[in-house]
Amino acid sequence: MKISAVRILFPLIALLVLARAGESQTLDDLAFLSGCWQGPLSRGGAIEEFYSAPSDNLIVGTTRYLRDGHTVMFEFSSIVHDSSGIVLWPYPRGHKSADGFRLTSVDGHGAVFEAPEHDFPKRISYIVESPDVRIARIDDGIDGGQATEWRLTRVSCPE
Repeated sequence: MKISAVRILFPLIALLVLARAGESQTLDDLAFLSGCWQGPLSRGGAIEEFYSAPSDNLIVGTTRYLRDGHTVMFEFSSIVHDSSGIVLWPYPRGHKSADGFRLTSVDGHGAVFEAPEHDFPKRISYIVESPDVRIARIDDGIDGGQATEWRLTRVSCPE
């Protein structure tokens, strides 16, 4: 009897702990994204990102990719906190992605958003290298698999 109770109670307790951990996350945990960022593209040009300061339910972001002063690609992002948790919604070229990327981990070193059902990317990560440097990364969710990274440095926001 004792073993059966443990087999039933342990998974339930684990689920409750995980649920509470998700509830404790707020958009303030992602405040390190706020501000203006810029970095080089691997084939020349630059990437520029801006993320708003978090409100209690939304962070808004914009990204543009530049070559010779010309925008060649852009993306909007919304990071929302609702009753289901925190989700990043990309809008590549202004069109909402069919899949939201759920926040799966966040700490003082960065954040990871995942959408296993998405084609590519399946994971979006932001890694804090220092207060003024972060790495933005997209990948296929497989360690050592397909990935692209951008090293972004904090810059003054345009007025």
